[in-house]
Amino acid sequence: MAGSMAREGDQTTGHGSFAPSIFLPGSSLCQKATIEGKPMLTVDVIVASHGSPTPSDPITDGKIIEGSPTSLVLCDDGVYRKVARIGDSLSCGCKIVGGAKTVGAGANA
Repeated sequence: MAGSMAREGDQTTGHGSFAPSIFLPGSSLCQKATIEGKPMLTVDVIVASHGSPTPSDPITDGKIIEGSPTSLVLCDDGVYRKVARIGDSLSCGCKIVGGAKTVGAGANA
C-alpha cells in the first residue's frame, strides 16, 4: 500500500519531551514539485527547530532520513531524493504524521 506523500506545512509526532513540529514554508528541497498546491518533502529536508522543553534538553533540528523505496524526485540542487511520506522517520526521533490526501508513493511498512 502506498504512503501519503508529505508536504510543507505537514506535522511531525514530536518525541520525548519535545512537542510536534511542522515543516515550514521554504523548507522543501523541491520548490517546483508540488502536491495539492504545496511543495513536496524528501529525504534531507529539515523540520522547524524544536523548542527546548527544559534547560537540560538542547534545541534540536530533525532531518528526514527515510523515504519511499520506489519514488524519487529531482530536487532544485540537481540531486534525486526519496519522496517523504506519512510514517517516515527523522534523525531526531520524530515521524511524519501529516501528508497528502490524494497522492501516495512506495510501500509504508
